[in-house]
Amino acid sequence: MKIQALKFLSVLLLCFPLTANPQGFGLIQKKLVTINRLLPPTVNLKGKRIRVEATADAIQKDSEMLRSLLKTKLVTLIQKDPRFILNETSPQTILRFSITNFHIEKWTSSTGQCQTACYGGKIEVAYQALDEASNIALDSENLVTTAGHDPNQGATFSWHVNRKKSAAESSEEETRDQLVSGIVDEMGRRIAPLDEPFEAPLPGGKLEPISAMAPRWGTMEEQAEKADKLPKGNDDTYRLYLIAIAKEAQAYELTREANERDLDKRSDISPAQAEAEFKRAQQYLDESGALYKQIVTANPKEKEFRAGDARTEEAIAIYAKIERYKAENAKAVAAAAAARAAGDKDIRAAGSAQTPLEQVLEFCSKGLAFESMKEYIDSPDFLADAKATGYKFNFAKDSVRLNDTCKQNAAALQKALRARLAVAPAHKVAPANK
Repeated sequence: MKIQALKFLSVLLLCFPLTANPQGFGLIQKKLVTINRLLPPTVNLKGKRIRVEATADAIQKDSEMLRSLLKTKLVTLIQKDPRFILNETSPQTILRFSITNFHIEKWTSSTGQCQTACYGGKIEVAYQALDEASNIALDSENLVTTAGHDPNQGATFSWHVNRKKSAAESSEEETRDQLVSGIVDEMGRRIAPLDEPFEAPLPGGKLEPISAMAPRWGTMEEQAEKADKLPKGNDDTYRLYLIAIAKEAQAYELTREANERDLDKRSDISPAQAEAEFKRAQQYLDESGALYKQIVTANPKEKEFRAGDARTEEAIAIYAKIERYKAENAKAVAAAAAARAAGDKDIRAAGSAQTPLEQVLEFCSKGLAFESMKEYIDSPDFLADAKATGYKFNFAKDSVRLNDTCKQNAAALQKALRARLAVAPAHKVAPANK
């Protein structure tokens, strides 16, 4: 019997060898490569001094505790990022959120996972990032996080910060912790990049020499594109997969370079180059996403293709949102500038323009950086305001006002004001006609 069984197994191996599909990822041992995925934040905050404001609306149970907990966790998350400085008194950016919905419920069932008890819930937050000086919304979104058991689906839906599903929560406290962590993570991703490495399989067979080029993604892309199409359609999807993953990986590398520039680690990259790299990353993702969709359609049985399709779909949506916010913010800034210019014109026409000192004091009260105030003092607008109001620096009074409002910047601003007024051309008043 044993001899017959061995003969039968030998016949099966001859007829159906393990390498029947050499272009696949392998049945026993897959070759994997780690890709460092970095997704950009929804908005790149230029104002690094941040204040967090939190409120809770329509929350009946433990609203103050929940508001305080979310704010504390978000503040802690911001403190870990070297890009940002928490500043309550003179912020450049305000992160404002309001808890609009929060609930946790308990379920029991005679069958399934919840025979003892399961908990599930939802939290919704209205989130904004505001430019403090102009009050323009840089980012705005209604964020939702769910955790625990969903009776409508008969399953669990708990998302952790590492974005992996867990079992149903066994207590109200566990469910609340999941909701809090999830929504804070969502807010954090709006202002800071998401660093999320993953492992991707590489095909063998005839494509193994090209797979061996990883992580030289540019070379891999070039060689996979140059390679002849494989005769079988399903086989060629693996060649296209190599092009797709090479483009995807290059997009993340470009994003990482831009992130390092924002951290002052890449001073060799100019703002124009960073913007060009952003566009290239977006193009790579668009091309990669299109290829993933093509091969998923052509070879639906290969489940490994679906992860790439999901990854690029998420990344493309983030890049599209960034572009949308850039366009909206540019329009808002232009509209605010036009309104301000029209208002300045009306004020001057009415003969009630602000003096240069009043303008500087207003800047100080709003927490504007010294460099920005110095730009105003050095600009033609400063001299125009001085001329329109006939302003002259009064040492006895103006020094005190500067010290009271501008604090540590008072001395430097006083020096800059007096120096600028000293070089301004004198305006002689014509003698009256006799």
